[in-house]
Amino acid sequence: MSKINLFVFAAHHLSNNIASQRFKGLLKYLDQGKYRVFVFARAGQQDPPEVSDRDGIRVYALPGHCVGSESPAMASIPILAAAFIRSLPFALANDSKPSRQWLVTALSEADRLCRERLEAGEHSVAIGTYSPVDSLIAAASLSARHDIACVQDFRDGLVFESLGRPGWLPRLVREIIERRVVGTRGLITSVSRPLVDDFKRRYPDKPVAVIPNGYDPADFSALDHDAERGREAEALLASTVPAGAMLIGHFGRIGASDSSASTSLAYFIDAMNGDDAAASSQRCVMFVGELTQDERALLERARFPVAVLGQVDRRLALQLMKRCQKLLLLTGSRASCATGKIFEYLAAGADVVCVSGIHNAATAILAETRAGQTVLTSQGSQGALSLRGAFASPGSIDHRDIGAYSKVEQARTLDHWLSRAVTV
Repeated sequence: MSKINLFVFAAHHLSNNIASQRFKGLLKYLDQGKYRVFVFARAGQQDPPEVSDRDGIRVYALPGHCVGSESPAMASIPILAAAFIRSLPFALANDSKPSRQWLVTALSEADRLCRERLEAGEHSVAIGTYSPVDSLIAAASLSARHDIACVQDFRDGLVFESLGRPGWLPRLVREIIERRVVGTRGLITSVSRPLVDDFKRRYPDKPVAVIPNGYDPADFSALDHDAERGREAEALLASTVPAGAMLIGHFGRIGASDSSASTSLAYFIDAMNGDDAAASSQRCVMFVGELTQDERALLERARFPVAVLGQVDRRLALQLMKRCQKLLLLTGSRASCATGKIFEYLAAGADVVCVSGIHNAATAILAETRAGQTVLTSQGSQGALSLRGAFASPGSIDHRDIGAYSKVEQARTLDHWLSRAVTV
């Protein structure tokens, strides 16, 4: 039986941030006897192109501009134009001058490989992973050029609860581009039910499915064997956390990912400041990851021990996470929010306490898995009392049910949809 070739456009694949973990885990657990995987990732602007094999997956690290804050406006025009003129990036690839667009370079390589596999009589599927939008456009372009199935995966909404620039014109552009990139022969997938429901409403003729984010069990089983990172974590905690204090950990970004989540941070600080001095001194809240200047200023209001560690190596972050007695989740007013850190929180094992502007996808996961509890900022002083009580109680983690969010299970779901895509 011939293999199914996957051409995955994942610009963030090599960044090692939480966004990159989604497809790293999904692809890792696919049957290598059934699939041949090519990943087109973005390298640093000054780095030369590189091809490597990682866990049996061929990864192409390619430099170039993507649409976004780091890209000049003029550089974005040909990329966005490619959403409407599917042949444009292939024509640009044949130009004598080397392209500065990641989309063009990635598509040029994918086009060559896809042509080879199709001539060998094998099935192929293009997969785009948003963000950035370049990945979606690349997958749609390859799908149209070779008439192959396409899966467009949305970790965030391009139109629904967009994190892009405000205003009617940017929104109109996003709506038009989204319509183009999902107008392919294939499937729309997303991490959360609200996003999927929105796609079903606006594209009733398209197949749409939830493939949630998840945790990689191998990441956590490896922690016990990483003695070096374990010692580093212990030394770091010994120098920053008061002896005997309950350790409450928050990992990753807050408002830099969703500005409305900063309101939840302010609510958390004010609520915890309302506790008596003796109780406050028995807890230390540790923030691991990038914080904005405004968030650091908010933390200066805290009348309880706070440790701000900044960004650390991911393996060290997981070691620190495993040593927390409680884990803090801060979300804002986005219904589709299913931040990647929640799945690592599930696997880490500590009770999760969420402060949120609304009930959203993340709070639904906590309730479904029985892994923690949620306090809404709209609950005012009563919510603050519940929040302090949540950190005072030991929590009940014995009855949690997190199996559905294992990357192993998510890979089975992806395999099901990919198998269907090549037979339709």
